Amino acid sequence: MVRKSLALAAALALVATQAQAQAQDAKPQPTLAVAKLSDAEASRRIDAVIARVLARPEAAGLSIAVARGDRIIYERGAGWADVEHKRPADAATEFRIGSLTKQFTAAAIMKLVERGKIGLDDPLAKYLPEFDTGGRTVTIRQLLNHASGIPNYTAQPGFGAISAKADLSPRDVLGLLKGVPFDFEPGKGWAYSNTNYVLLGLIVEKVSGVSYPQFVERELFKPLRLTRSRYDAGDSVVADRALGYKFDPAASVLRPADPINMAGPFAAGALASTGGDLIRWQIALTEGRAVSAASFRTMTESAVKTGQGDAAYGFGLITDTAAGTRRVWHNGGINGFNSVLTWWPDLGLRTAVVSNSEGLPSGAVEQLIIASLTSDRPLPPARTGAEPGSQAALRSLLSGVTSGSPDYALLAPPLADLMHKQLPMIQHMLQDLGPLQSLAFKGVDLNGADRYLARFANGGMLFSLSLDPQGRIGGLFLSPVAPAKAGA
Repeated sequence: MVRKSLALAAALALVATQAQAQAQDAKPQPTLAVAKLSDAEASRRIDAVIARVLARPEAAGLSIAVARGDRIIYERGAGWADVEHKRPADAATEFRIGSLTKQFTAAAIMKLVERGKIGLDDPLAKYLPEFDTGGRTVTIRQLLNHASGIPNYTAQPGFGAISAKADLSPRDVLGLLKGVPFDFEPGKGWAYSNTNYVLLGLIVEKVSGVSYPQFVERELFKPLRLTRSRYDAGDSVVADRALGYKFDPAASVLRPADPINMAGPFAAGALASTGGDLIRWQIALTEGRAVSAASFRTMTESAVKTGQGDAAYGFGLITDTAAGTRRVWHNGGINGFNSVLTWWPDLGLRTAVVSNSEGLPSGAVEQLIIASLTSDRPLPPARTGAEPGSQAALRSLLSGVTSGSPDYALLAPPLADLMHKQLPMIQHMLQDLGPLQSLAFKGVDLNGADRYLARFANGGMLFSLSLDPQGRIGGLFLSPVAPAKAGA
């Protein structure tokens, strides 16, 4: 069926993009170094990045903070907290942070470990015997590391249907896993699963005797004076909160994000905060004030390789290198929002970025900020025109795939290999769409990929592609778009 083929092809294209990124990461890259900038010049450069980013149609608002060592040099909210009513975001505006919640949950567990109430190698069954592991022994450590093999509830077919239910509870989402096999035997692999952290939140409640929101407020937020951080139950009376948006790239407009009951994300993704509070949190965590210094070492050193470059997953934290530079980080995404929080120990920098638009990736904004602070001169203007040869390459690729004889020389090796394996399915998808009627350049996305809107006789498709240094298509992402309106 056409819709099924579109979904599969889009997923495959994303895998191809990731494969190319991993191939590039494997090559030697220059190590970053911080430019000799005053705080004032650093702030001016960050302001310039934000101005560039907020000029984009997919932008709504941002919450950003940057620190040198343990000193915050930049803290700002910018853009719109509420697009429709033109309510601006400021430094106090709270944004949902998605999976950055996981490091707070991991710290809550470590607090209980420090008090002797939990052992990292205790079995899950000791605390939640009602959760069916099929006779397997899953440990607290494996939950923290995503090494449990327990499937991700947000990836189950029924999640979308219940995610906005008014009476949703964490145990409801766990019910989606009934009869679903483990991804692997505990401790024998790695796979990111929000289920692990929902279970950890329930363990915090069971052991502490208070709710998860009460525990993080009492044990983490208040002692560390994180006054703009909270559990977002969705019924908050906080006036200064950001609303979330999704971006329609075909129409180039923002729309309200899909609703979600925050009882589903729970301890895996239900916190809200600001860029400034996230940096304050990270400083306290790395300096042994959120949990003990020994506990923080455990959170980073008890890591499991993810199979993605040199990345290893600790307890709610990822350790790896970017451009030869060490980082400890995590990102997050939830309906209408995405976030990233990074400690760059080699650079002496800390960065936090939260976006309330799904179409504006916080990680790409962070990359621009780091680039601006590690250069001897301000960033050059962003490219606005199509990369020479990108449209011709895409048009030729579409023609070749439709006929069943693509020119694989157009593709970088990882993408060519995937296309060869999946050609029959992708060919069928394009044939279902019918003849290509138009191919229009729609701009350059924040990651530097050219975006094209293709209209076929039976539907539309949005393509984002990037060319490698040899002029081949190195990254490709596609997604279906709504049919064009009459006269459009």
